[in-house]
Amino acid sequence: MSDERSLPLPDRLESASLRLILESLPTGTIIIDQLGRIVMLNRRVEEWTGYERQEILGQPVECLVPDRFKASHPGHRMNYLSSPRVRPMGGNLELFARRKDGSEYPVDISLHPLPLLDGMHVMVHMADATLRHQAEARQRHEESLRRMQFMVENLPAGAIYVSLDTQKLMVNRAFTNMTGYSQDELEDLATAYDLLFQGRSEEFLKQHEDDHRTGFRVPRTLMIHRKDGRQAWVEFATYRYNDHEVWLMHDLTEWMAAQERLVQSTRLAAIGEMMTGLAHESRNALQRARAAIDMLELDLDQRPNLRMLSQRAISAIDELQRLYEEVRNYAAPIQLEKRDVDLEEAWSEAWGQVSQVHREKKIRLNSHCDADARMAQIDRHRLNQVFRNILENAVAVLPEYGGVIDVTSQRVTEEGVSWIQVTVEDNGPGMTEEQKARIYEPFYTTKTRGTGLGMAIVRRIMEAHGGSTSVGSPERGSQIVLHFPLATALKK
Repeated sequence: MSDERSLPLPDRLESASLRLILESLPTGTIIIDQLGRIVMLNRRVEEWTGYERQEILGQPVECLVPDRFKASHPGHRMNYLSSPRVRPMGGNLELFARRKDGSEYPVDISLHPLPLLDGMHVMVHMADATLRHQAEARQRHEESLRRMQFMVENLPAGAIYVSLDTQKLMVNRAFTNMTGYSQDELEDLATAYDLLFQGRSEEFLKQHEDDHRTGFRVPRTLMIHRKDGRQAWVEFATYRYNDHEVWLMHDLTEWMAAQERLVQSTRLAAIGEMMTGLAHESRNALQRARAAIDMLELDLDQRPNLRMLSQRAISAIDELQRLYEEVRNYAAPIQLEKRDVDLEEAWSEAWGQVSQVHREKKIRLNSHCDADARMAQIDRHRLNQVFRNILENAVAVLPEYGGVIDVTSQRVTEEGVSWIQVTVEDNGPGMTEEQKARIYEPFYTTKTRGTGLGMAIVRRIMEAHGGSTSVGSPERGSQIVLHFPLATALKK
C-alpha cells in the first residue's frame, strides 16, 4: 500500500476507508504487511511515539520495539503470520513500546488479521497502559500493606513494620502493650528512635545501619524507654526485604531481672555467710574495745580533751558495728509480716525520724495521697526502711534552705495491670546518667560515709512485696517511683 494516487480505484477506496477508520480509533493503531513493514498508522501513534508519519511508514515494525526485544521480535511476528487470528499479545507479560527518543512506555497490544486486496495484513492496536500500571502498582502496594499489617498485628511478639521508602511505620498491639506507644504517636522512623532511645537515637540509628550492611546476622539486646518513663530490656531481631523491614521485639526485662535475682541471691548468700562470721568475731573484739574505753573514761573526768577523744573512739566503734549489722541484714533473707498500713502515715513517720536527725536543714515535705491509694498490706517495718533510705538520700543533696520533697500516692493502670504508685520527688540537683544507672547497685555510693546499700535494700524490699522501684525523669531534681501491685494492695 504505497502512494494512494498510483493505486487502482478499488485500492484507493479501500485505503481511504481504512484511513478514516484508523483515525477514529481511540487506540494507537498501525497496519503492517506480511514483511512486517508499517504501511499505515493513525495520529495517536505519532503523538505517543514522537515519530512523524513519514519517518516510520515503510519501516519494519521493530522500530517501535524496545532494543532489548528487537532480536527476538521478528521470530514472534513470523509465527503469528503463519497462523493469524484475533488475540491479545503477550499474555500475562508486561509489554512496552519504544519512542523516537529511545524511552519506553507500557502498552496493551492486540493483533487482528486484516485481509486486504493486496494480501494479508495485520492491524495492531496499542493502548497506553501507564495509568493502568500505576493503578495496579498502587493496588499491589495497598494489598501488600494490608497483608503485612495483618501479619504484624497478629504476631505474638512486639513488631514494627517499616516502609523504608516512605519512612512510615506500623506497630501491633503487642508493641503498644510493651512500650505504651500507639500507632498515632510513631509518625515515622526518626520519631520512633527519638521516643524509644531518648538521647541516644543517633547512636542506635548508626548501629542499625551497620547491622544492615552485615545482613542483620544477630539480634541486639537494647534498653528502651517506655512511655510511662520506665525502662525495659528488649531483644531486637530485624528482617529486611527490598524496601521493607520488620522488627521483632521480645521483652527480656523480667527474664533479665530473674537472672539478676539469681546471681544476686548467690552473691548475697556468700556475703551473708562471710558477714555472719565476721560480725560474730568482730562483735567480741569491738565489745572488748568498748569496755576498755568505758573503763578508761573513769580516769578522764578531769581531762576533757582526752575524754573527747575517747568519745570519738566510742562513736567510731558504734559506726563500725552498725556497718557490720547493715551488711549482714542486707544479705539475710527478707521475712515479711504484712498487715494493713496507711501509706501516708508510714512515710510521715519515716520523715519524722529523718528530719529529727537533720534538724539543721529547713526542708519542707509535701504529702498527697489519693483515697483509693492509701491502704495496703505491707510489712510496716520494712516499708519504714524503704521510705527512710529514699528520704535520707533526698535530704543529703538538698540545701539547708529551700529544699522541698513531694510524696504522692495514686492508683495507676499499666498494660492492663493496676498498681499503687508512690512517687518521692525532690527539687535538688538531680542525678547524673551514671547515678541513675547504678543507684540500685549494692555498695555503690557517692557519699563519703555509708555502705552504699540503702537503695539496694529498697529494691530488695519492694521486690519481696511483689513490687518494683525505678528512677523517674522529672524536669528538675530526682524522682524515685515505687510500684505495689494490687496483689499486695488492699482492694477497696
